[in-house]
Amino acid sequence: MIETLSTYWQFLKYPRLTPQSKDKKAVWKELLWLLILDLAFALLIILSYYALLKFQLIVKYEDSDLFKYGFPAAMLLAVVLAPFFEELVFRWQLRKPKVSIWFVGISAALITGSFLKNDNLLFVIYIVFFIATLTVTILTDKLKRLKAVHVFRNYYVFLFYYTAIIFGYVHMSNIKGLTLSDPSFILYIGSQIFGGLTMGYIRVKYGLKYSMLLHAVFNAIMVPLAWLSL
Repeated sequence: MIETLSTYWQFLKYPRLTPQSKDKKAVWKELLWLLILDLAFALLIILSYYALLKFQLIVKYEDSDLFKYGFPAAMLLAVVLAPFFEELVFRWQLRKPKVSIWFVGISAALITGSFLKNDNLLFVIYIVFFIATLTVTILTDKLKRLKAVHVFRNYYVFLFYYTAIIFGYVHMSNIKGLTLSDPSFILYIGSQIFGGLTMGYIRVKYGLKYSMLLHAVFNAIMVPLAWLSL
């Protein structure tokens, strides 16, 4: 456990791309300990949430009804569909430099647009982000290989943490009425941001299928617990 957590911590201090590990024994060990770490952090968030709620220090928001169509449908969504599509959208690009540029550009445009009500201004914002992203892509293509590697290495720290934060942010849509103006939002998406870090680490080190697996197993544990708590 100590070795896994130490290696993970060293990665978080300076995220970087390295050749993917083919060590099958190591991947199962790291998946187990990082799953336990994710569950422990989720438990900490839940306990903090209910403690603050009990003393009326935060406002309670209504969750979207995951179980609207029953338990089997919820499990299908959370354990199969969400891990596959969310890992594909958020973590696949972590080993794809050019794709990552478009991921940042498109996600930043959509998030900026979510705060705007004027359709004309929204259109302008999308055009500006598109041009900016295209320009960065073209300029990156013109860099010499060694220079491009150096730039990407420095940019990668931002990319890794940005991806985890955006992953958490989009899950705010699961909570009705919650906005960034309420500081308690971190309690609602903290577990997703933390999970974004661990799944990002696994994706970078071992591959996308293993981050999908970690995501799926975590949800497979949390969804039944949420069902039993109803």
